[in-house]
Amino acid sequence: MTYEEYKSNNTKKNKSSILNKLLNKLFTVIIFTISVIIISNYSETFRNFLIDDVLNKSMDFSKVNNIISKFTSIFEHNNTEMVIKEENKQEKYKDGIKYYVSNNSSVKLNSSGIVTYIGNKDDYNNTVIVEQSNGYYAWYGNIKESVKLYDYIESGNIIGTTNGDFYYYVLYKDDKPITNES
Repeated sequence: MTYEEYKSNNTKKNKSSILNKLLNKLFTVIIFTISVIIISNYSETFRNFLIDDVLNKSMDFSKVNNIISKFTSIFEHNNTEMVIKEENKQEKYKDGIKYYVSNNSSVKLNSSGIVTYIGNKDDYNNTVIVEQSNGYYAWYGNIKESVKLYDYIESGNIIGTTNGDFYYYVLYKDDKPITNES
């Protein structure tokens, strides 16, 4: 066997080996995903663990969006719209702002993102948390949501209505509230 034959034969084996490894990993991921789906359908405890501890605490959708944005423009959005009109009264509240609006007003999303939480937060009542594509987390408190968990919402779209004549808005980055002072 000549060196060229050996090299050609070795290259074919490497390509075949890489393909086999890739298919094995893909098969493993598929089996794992199917197993998680089946188990979560039968165990509410496991399903709650997945939602609360795995999806809500460990997935950073902005990093996924940044990777996807390098290859496609699927999540690009137009200029953002203002959430409220200038004449609405607002005041500082805890880590964010309390906006006074008319009863049952529509609340629009400030910047595109994925809904990562819907539920009651202390001092903010029913809250929708949106992980924006820029890495910030926007909290919209005291609203009746019209979105579902893990929905991708474009900026300017309505995410709910006020639960009374005000709502809260808080912006977080790296688990710290963004205030006018920062």
